[in-house]
Amino acid sequence: MHDMSRLMQERRRLVSAFLGCALAAMAPGALAQAKKSPASKEPLVFSINEGATTLVTPEELFERYTGLAKSIERTLGRPVRLEVYPETARFRAELDRRRFDIVFGKTVNLLAGMIRDKQFQAVVKTKVPYVAGFITLKGSPIRKPGDMRGKVIMMPERVFTTKLGEATLRDLGFKEKDVTIHYTRFQEAVALSVESGAADVGVVNPTVKQQWLEKGNTVLLEAKPVPNWSIIASPGMSQAEAGRLRRTLINLKNSERGKQALKPIGVPEFVAATNAEYLELLKFIGE
Repeated sequence: MHDMSRLMQERRRLVSAFLGCALAAMAPGALAQAKKSPASKEPLVFSINEGATTLVTPEELFERYTGLAKSIERTLGRPVRLEVYPETARFRAELDRRRFDIVFGKTVNLLAGMIRDKQFQAVVKTKVPYVAGFITLKGSPIRKPGDMRGKVIMMPERVFTTKLGEATLRDLGFKEKDVTIHYTRFQEAVALSVESGAADVGVVNPTVKQQWLEKGNTVLLEAKPVPNWSIIASPGMSQAEAGRLRRTLINLKNSERGKQALKPIGVPEFVAATNAEYLELLKFIGE
């Protein structure tokens, strides 16, 4: 027993000596840096993309979302690095690298894909849903969905609204041969095509749809309401942090400082979002 006790004391002495040498060998600033920068204080990357047809500069986007980034920073007690992406193609490439902790996007099907395929979590969405519209001129003979057969329909090219328009036609029972679909780059050009007679029907986003109604024209039908602009969080963010973020974003409307953060981005208020509604969206548009 005496020999065993002596052996254990010797082992403790050797371990202590080893740790002492290791700390002495550490660079003078390394230990201090570790104390100053715990993992909980690492910057969160907050990325912004306003959609495929955004015509703003990175500087404008950065200024627009700075207030929101500061609100998130105060809530989570961590520095937030804001990154803006006017071009959706670049934004999509960066999403695939999984560098982002928090994402605000208007291309909702892209965010929905991140929730399904990369385990991001839905945080909030704008209160008003995204409802695309099929527009016609006032007095048009096209008065019900079936009247679109044999007509020319103009859609924006390869954007979220396009997916919703095509899914709506599918659910109405239209086949490819039943209508002629043309595509144009900008949403505003869809309305101009209908006004000029180049198209009988146009599929547009909620903003253009509202402008169309204000001119006294007609919305023939609307697509299924789906989540609008959304904020999602990476799987690396804890449930507790995501919950605090959600509560803060929902409550922004209740304070003057919060309203000032919401005003530049054109969002009156956020509401809670769930993963399930984004998965349902992907099913609807066939992605």
